[in-house]
Amino acid sequence: MFDKRYYYLIKIQYLGYRFHGWQKQPDVKTIHLMIDRTLKFILKDVRFKTLGAGRTDAMVSANEAALELFIYNEPITDFEAFLDLFNHNLPQDIRALSIIEVDKDFNIIQDSKLKEYHYVFSEGQKNHPFCAPILTTILEPLNVELMKQGAKLFEGTHNFKTYCYRATDKGKYHRTIEISEDYR
Repeated sequence: MFDKRYYYLIKIQYLGYRFHGWQKQPDVKTIHLMIDRTLKFILKDVRFKTLGAGRTDAMVSANEAALELFIYNEPITDFEAFLDLFNHNLPQDIRALSIIEVDKDFNIIQDSKLKEYHYVFSEGQKNHPFCAPILTTILEPLNVELMKQGAKLFEGTHNFKTYCYRATDKGKYHRTIEISEDYR
């Protein structure tokens, strides 16, 4: 019997402080694991698969990330009701922002074109502990001008293999940083 597939793009945001990144791993809590658990609960017996646009490291947060949802045989008929139910059952630190239907030619990995990263630093006195998930506190004075000059050196296309954990000769490590700027 032929299974009809339906394809959806879901945008999410999450505070990654208590997660070990996106990718499912044995014995640790990840964003992908929690999303799949929630979908399994709300979709009940409907067969599905999810695929993320990329992976993140442990404790990394995302203001807007994307995943592709493949559902077999039973389409989502009411996007607003689906989002309400999904968000109601997701953990407090994960939220679905939107869902749209895409076609079979859409590829969440190949069609992603841009990633934006924000690194937030504070200097001087120690901040409130609630800031820990999103703010790096440096107690010594920072030379912000020197930091900005260093960050500018990464603009352009470079090989980032030396920054990767367990890099192999088979990986693709050339990336382009379009801009590095100070948002103060």
